[in-house]
Amino acid sequence: LAYLPALLIFSSLAGNWLYLPLGLLTIPSGSLTGHALNRWFFNRRILSGRNSWQSWIILGTGLAAIASLILFRNHLLPIFLLPVLVCQVLLIWFNYKYLKQQTNHVDYLQYCMDESLKMDRKLFEITKGNEYTRQGLQMQKKLNLKGSKDLSYLSGMTYLNALLFDRYKKVLYKKVRNWVLSLVVILVALEAFRYYLEPFELTEAVLLQCLPFSFMIMYIASSGKVVAQMVFVNCDISMLHYPFYREAKTIIAGFNYRFWQICKLNLIFACSLFLTIMVLGRFAFSMETILLTALLLISLTALFSFHDLFIYYILQPFTKDMEVINPVYKFLSGALYWVAYLNIKLDLGSHLYILLISLAMIAYVSIGYWILLKKAPQTFRLKL
Repeated sequence: LAYLPALLIFSSLAGNWLYLPLGLLTIPSGSLTGHALNRWFFNRRILSGRNSWQSWIILGTGLAAIASLILFRNHLLPIFLLPVLVCQVLLIWFNYKYLKQQTNHVDYLQYCMDESLKMDRKLFEITKGNEYTRQGLQMQKKLNLKGSKDLSYLSGMTYLNALLFDRYKKVLYKKVRNWVLSLVVILVALEAFRYYLEPFELTEAVLLQCLPFSFMIMYIASSGKVVAQMVFVNCDISMLHYPFYREAKTIIAGFNYRFWQICKLNLIFACSLFLTIMVLGRFAFSMETILLTALLLISLTALFSFHDLFIYYILQPFTKDMEVINPVYKFLSGALYWVAYLNIKLDLGSHLYILLISLAMIAYVSIGYWILLKKAPQTFRLKL
């Protein structure tokens, strides 16, 4: 009933009152269909959890239907609404009859309670720890001890770091793969929009106005924060108790290896983003714009690969209980978000702006690395 006023107004403006019963019946028909399908799967011992393939198929079918309605909305005649309304009534009737026939309520209730308990446990794991260690703790459950490649040719700290990254390689690259797949889905959706609805062109002027958004995109997809948490929770919290691990050459060697691993992860996404932009623009940009776009994405890769690891090494804010006691670290940990946000708000899309901000990021990484060489041997300690 909460949607009734909006549906009345919409139906009146659209000049078709079939929208009113369609809107009112959408939620009950969808809800009853979902419950009936869930009960049908349960009766056949096809136990479908919230993240099971059955749930994804149902969700995908619904999203595909909605997308089809949006894409082909200009080709839909008002008369097509009547069969949809009839289908909704039939769905409500048959699903209600099916649910009314069920008798094994105790078993089904127990199943629902078990699913709810699983979700509560997942929520507990998600909220475990604090925001500075939570992702690292979650990764421990996905540790891969099987199928590790032969690293016997390495030695010292290189071997230790290589072993750590090899065991978490699948988790780290899965995150990157998901972000790359998201770009592919967005590209396909935009191309479909361009082909079926309204043709648009990504001109050079539009690209320059949109490039500041790449700062926020790279911030969201960056692996820097995840890796910084991973190396502390799974390695440094134990190793920092040993004097040899706090020697200057050991610290710098560890930082260099980890920085390069993060760069590789972020560079995969940056290259995918670059290709997505070029495909949307049909590679019709000037050479200057293409080079500046590549420079910006490389600079962002360097920045987001460096920043979280840098402030972790230069401040090392964690105690042996994984608590963060350094307020400067808390501030700097979220500082890049506000920088990314300001880049979106400021209307500064131009070749000069892109060049200056790229050079500024490269300068930050260079100066930060110089500070790291000087200060990290004194600051990279486990706080009491």
